[in-house]
Amino acid sequence: MTTTTKRKAYVREMKANWWTKLGFYKMYMVREATCLATVWFCLVLLYGVISLGGEGLENFISFLQNPIVFILNVISIAALLYHAATLYVMTPQVLTFIVHNERVNPNILRNVLWAVTGVVSLVALVFTYI
Repeated sequence: MTTTTKRKAYVREMKANWWTKLGFYKMYMVREATCLATVWFCLVLLYGVISLGGEGLENFISFLQNPIVFILNVISIAALLYHAATLYVMTPQVLTFIVHNERVNPNILRNVLWAVTGVVSLVALVFTYI
């Protein structure tokens, strides 16, 4: 037997700017917005790879030298570094390593992540100029 009521269900109002109320949510939304920088970087990289296949390498280089593209690339690298920094801060909080029945200090994992990033960046830089 089903009973029905004549009362309306309570639906809490959700405004479009709900995330502006707390700093945590603001930083969360900024971090999520870094996906736009990732999309930009992927498109530039794709254009570069396509340009390598033909005679368009000069066009790609002149594209990269455009001041607007340069500014977008600087904004993109800043956003991606912010994304990496927040990821490296969050990872030790959600990923627990246990060695000899003891939890590994989360700072060690964070520092290892930064070290690996530095080594990979350095190797990429060295291979760029070889």
